Amino acid sequence: MPLTRIGSDGVFVLEIERALLEKRIDVAVHSLKDLPTAQPSGLCVLVTGEREDARDVLITRQGSRIDVHKPARIGTCSLRRTAQVRVLFPQAEVLSLRGNVDTRLRKLDAGEYDAIILAAAGLHRLGVSADLASRLHYLPLEQVLPAPGQGALGLETRDEPELRKLLAPLEAPITGIATSAERAFMRRLGAGCYLPVAAYAEVAHNRLTLTGLVTSLDGQQRIRQSLALPWTSVSTSKQAEELGIELAERVMTLGADKIIADLGVSTQERQYV
Repeated sequence: MPLTRIGSDGVFVLEIERALLEKRIDVAVHSLKDLPTAQPSGLCVLVTGEREDARDVLITRQGSRIDVHKPARIGTCSLRRTAQVRVLFPQAEVLSLRGNVDTRLRKLDAGEYDAIILAAAGLHRLGVSADLASRLHYLPLEQVLPAPGQGALGLETRDEPELRKLLAPLEAPITGIATSAERAFMRRLGAGCYLPVAAYAEVAHNRLTLTGLVTSLDGQQRIRQSLALPWTSVSTSKQAEELGIELAERVMTLGADKIIADLGVSTQERQYV
């Protein structure tokens, strides 16, 4: 069943969050992009470690080449990737792809797809990118914008002073700032992590710059905007979140809200506004 029909945002973390709340575990490690942008009461998220490469990668089948002017079968389960790939490869057929990384690579090599799209961060962390080097095609951020939080790790724990103090040394301030802006952008739009909404922020040259994208599934309606603000040693994550909210409100005035509404997202599914 497609991910978009399984349930609301966060369906895959419910069991883990229940274990946290019941104190069967104290900390859960997540890919930040897979976490809802708002946590259940009593839980919180800390961003840890340096951010991995946030880009998506196109992996071609051995001996296969993708030509933008010719038909090809490209596998992904992400609506965000689907919408952007349809712009890059208008002749391609985008097919659903499920399973862990090994399963997806096996399906590719078995000939079910001509290429698949995965997150660069996952390949790097699994240590398989070197073996696939001749078949990897990194998609520039200018062409394919990642999911909010992509490449970052989140530690989910109970919102208790003792646990927060214990985990505080593991926090990554700059990564946390950038992903706070991205997640605030998605949260203000009321869009779940399985919808075609993308965002990427970075701190460089004393500025925090956030770029956001909302697109229709066919890629024909695209609203992409950027905002920036000066960043100093006294700047706060609240300012980063405010930047995300401001950018979301800007794209909504340009029609992003209608694009999301046209996707058929129910009020219940948009619970994180």
